[in-house]
Amino acid sequence: MPWLGYTCGRCEYCRSGRENLCDKARFTGYHMDGGYAQYALGDARYCFPLPQAYADEEAAPLLCAGLIGYRALVMAGEAWRLGIYGFGAAGHIVAQLARFQGREVYAFTRPGDRDAQSFARSLGAVWSGRLGRTAPQLLDAALIFAPVGLLVPLALRAVRKGGRVICSVLEST
Repeated sequence: MPWLGYTCGRCEYCRSGRENLCDKARFTGYHMDGGYAQYALGDARYCFPLPQAYADEEAAPLLCAGLIGYRALVMAGEAWRLGIYGFGAAGHIVAQLARFQGREVYAFTRPGDRDAQSFARSLGAVWSGRLGRTAPQLLDAALIFAPVGLLVPLALRAVRKGGRVICSVLEST
């Protein structure tokens, strides 16, 4: 069962495949029982079986961080140079996908987080540095995974004309 547990199915967002924006959306473990529960009831529209070839610990990261990262990557379109702001769960998964697709990855981390910068480079990032630094190239797209408003203007300055900035941060209600 995913985080998005229910939508109205009738509004313009639901009809256009953007159910996460539905004003009546309800979320598992927040608005409705579930999350870490052993048993839960779920709307079949948002439940899907997992291949038995994956162990729980292998599949779990793909279901939250993986989905968030993948959705942001798709929204980046054909961006070749991709900046990732916030190199946590979603960031490190999307970096691997982007490198597999042949894209250049530029990772922005918290100041002083040398471990995350090193980790980013080990996953194929061509550059990694602290937030506020300038990447050596203008980016085609920037994906923001950290809930820090200051990142938006930094990302906007880092992308080329016509580039995209995608904010993939869950909002609280």
